[in-house]
Amino acid sequence: MTRAFAYCATRVLEEEGGLVDHARDPGGRTNLGITQATLNHARHVIHGLPARVDQLTRADALAIYEALYWRPIRGDDLPLGLALLVFDAAVNQGVGDATRFLQLAVRTAADGIFGPATLKAVLAAKLRPTLLEVGARRMHDYMLLDHLDDTFGLGWSRRLVRILDMALSAPEAA
Repeated sequence: MTRAFAYCATRVLEEEGGLVDHARDPGGRTNLGITQATLNHARHVIHGLPARVDQLTRADALAIYEALYWRPIRGDDLPLGLALLVFDAAVNQGVGDATRFLQLAVRTAADGIFGPATLKAVLAAKLRPTLLEVGARRMHDYMLLDHLDDTFGLGWSRRLVRILDMALSAPEAA
C-alpha cells in the first residue's frame, strides 16, 4: 500500500462511513462504501473476502478499493489532490465515470478507460484548473440523477465540496 493510496483511502472511508441500508439507494445495502454487487465481483478477484457486506472489515474494504478503484484510475501516477478527487469519484460514481470526468477535464478522448493517452494529457495539464473541472463535472453528474437528487443530492454535494477542498489544499495543487 502506497502512502498516496493510504491517504486517499482514509479520506474516502471517512466519507463512506459504515453499514447503510437506505430504502431509496439503488445500490442497496452498503458497508464502507461497498455494495453487495461490488463485493460479489470483488470475491472473484480477491480471495478470502466475506460473502456479505455486513461482514466486511476495514482491511477488506481497503483491498477492494485498491484493486477495483485505485489501480484502474492509476492513483499512484496522479498528483495527490487529483488522485483523491478522482478516486473518490470512482468509489462514489464508478470508475468509468470518474475516468471520463478526468478525460473531459484534460480534453482527451473520453472513453472511460485510463490509458497512456489519458496519463499524458493529465501530466501536461495545469493541476488547479483540472481539479476544478473534474469537480464541476462530478457535480453536474449528480444533478443529472434527478430521481435520487431529493434524497441524496445535498449529501453528495457536501461530500464533493469537502473532497474538492482537500484536493485543492494538497501541496502540489497550490
